[in-house]
Amino acid sequence: MGDQNTMNDPNDPAVTFFGGNPEEIAKGLHEYSKSAEILSVDQPRLINEYPMKWVGLYQGKVSAKADDLSSLIRELEKQGVPPGDAIIRFIERNQRTLIL
Repeated sequence: MGDQNTMNDPNDPAVTFFGGNPEEIAKGLHEYSKSAEILSVDQPRLINEYPMKWVGLYQGKVSAKADDLSSLIRELEKQGVPPGDAIIRFIERNQRTLIL
């Protein structure tokens, strides 16, 4: 990745890869981390409120829910939420434990 000065260069590969200037990238990462925190901290609440549903989390909140993935994507788009910027998960009633 480039140094601090090249991160403002729109031709820098890092800027191109992440799709914006450093401030936009930092903001996007912060919003994503808020949504990811909901998945880890509020998992029991999500299971109670959205069992067996697809949910889309964006900017630290559940922005859409649906019975299937296609419907969830349409709902996110209808609300102006870019599906690629949302965290999308299926909320199962029983959390699975994976041993790797």
